[in-house]
Amino acid sequence: MKKIIFFIVSGVIGIALFIGVIYKVGVTSIWQTITGFSFARWFVILFLYFLAFIITQYRWKIILKSEGHDLPMSKLFPSKIVGYAVDYFTPSPNAGFGESFRALVLKKDAGVPFSDGLASVIIDKMMDFSFGLPFLLFSIFYVLMKFSLSWKSIAILLIVGLTFIFLIILFYYKTLRSRDFFGAIIRFLQLHRLAFVAKFMDKIGKLELIIIRFFNRDRKALWQGLGLSVLGGLMTLLAMWFIMISIGLHATLLHVVLVSTLTIITFLLPIPGSFGSTETGEALIFSVIGFSPESGVAFSLIFRSVDFLKVIIGFLFLSHFGIRIGQAIFSKPTLPANGNGNGQATNLSQPDKQ
Repeated sequence: MKKIIFFIVSGVIGIALFIGVIYKVGVTSIWQTITGFSFARWFVILFLYFLAFIITQYRWKIILKSEGHDLPMSKLFPSKIVGYAVDYFTPSPNAGFGESFRALVLKKDAGVPFSDGLASVIIDKMMDFSFGLPFLLFSIFYVLMKFSLSWKSIAILLIVGLTFIFLIILFYYKTLRSRDFFGAIIRFLQLHRLAFVAKFMDKIGKLELIIIRFFNRDRKALWQGLGLSVLGGLMTLLAMWFIMISIGLHATLLHVVLVSTLTIITFLLPIPGSFGSTETGEALIFSVIGFSPESGVAFSLIFRSVDFLKVIIGFLFLSHFGIRIGQAIFSKPTLPANGNGNGQATNLSQPDKQ
């Protein structure tokens, strides 16, 4: 019930932000900006985004192969797209639902043990974050040097940005030295004293062993994965640049980096699909870098249209595996024992059957 209430409250906040920015910027000016964007250009954007998706899916294939699970790409697509769809509509305090469903679908569809699947997803996510790390660091210092901000804004920017950067660096520092990261964070925050956390500590430890083994045993797979992260990230940046020039903006690499960094930050906010927060943030950052706020909102809506398509495909696969959308967003991650929703459910508390 708490998750449902939080989802509703955060959703209402997102809708309020969306309506507010549309009213402030103006429907007519936003529509005039979007009308210059043809369907042919939209399909180019779609191609670039799905190319980035497939590249990162191949990265996941390499990670799984390193763990001893050599799977065809066709077996990975349903799991990855389901994880994306669930993550998209799950507020960030419930982060991990998409990753859990991704591992569960992989277990059901390809027979990969849940612990191996989840560990591979965590590694995959960390490589995603790794690509964005230098851009986030650059954006923070650029904004601090270029613009006059209040001390409060500077403090928020530094605390949020540098905390994220610190955690990514700490992850690599500890993992590459065969030390646990997630367990150390849990112990530092004294969360292991909580009963519902304590019962999962052994499983967390096993997950960390798999992650540590990947980063230290198979350096070739590690570098291949990081290289694919760069390639997939560049495809996403190219898609963003193409959207910007397609709505009449003279966008440079600097503009694209700043916009992509803000997009990442808005998706960390506890609002389903970052609805409203992305539009508001893009209107703000586009104004700051010298473009019109309506172009920022138009950019966000075009960007979101491709996301919606991926979410729809993900929810279709959820239905194929017998999972209702409400169950995926609000309930404990479970997956029916067969594809039509009948039989015993698989969940996080059940051990893997090797």
